[in-house]
Amino acid sequence: MATSQKKVAAVSAVRISDAALDPWPLPAEWVEMGSPQASGTVLSKSSDSRVVRGVWACTPGRFRWEFTYDETVVVVQGRATVLNGQEVSLEPGDMAFFGRGQSSVWTIHENFRKAFHADSPEPLPF
Repeated sequence: MATSQKKVAAVSAVRISDAALDPWPLPAEWVEMGSPQASGTVLSKSSDSRVVRGVWACTPGRFRWEFTYDETVVVVQGRATVLNGQEVSLEPGDMAFFGRGQSSVWTIHENFRKAFHADSPEPLPF
């Protein structure tokens, strides 16, 4: 009897708090208060760029955000409040889901870092 072996991809791991990030500037017209500086990195993505996983960080401030994709986040550092029809407080250890089409206002209270998984019917620009 013949046996077949499947090649299993290696598991990649990164410490979210140590991930090197690049500048991902917020559009100036979205900023409502302060001077929040966003940064991020893509850790992996699908071949069609519709599924992206990465790390995002931001310094204190307030800005608008329009979700053009579904996003699940896990907070690893800092605190933020998100208004999107309800008030959601986020702090380390919290997981949240934001659906495509949601409008929100983010207030970053202290340096903030999250891991994210984004999923879209269209290719993402990351």
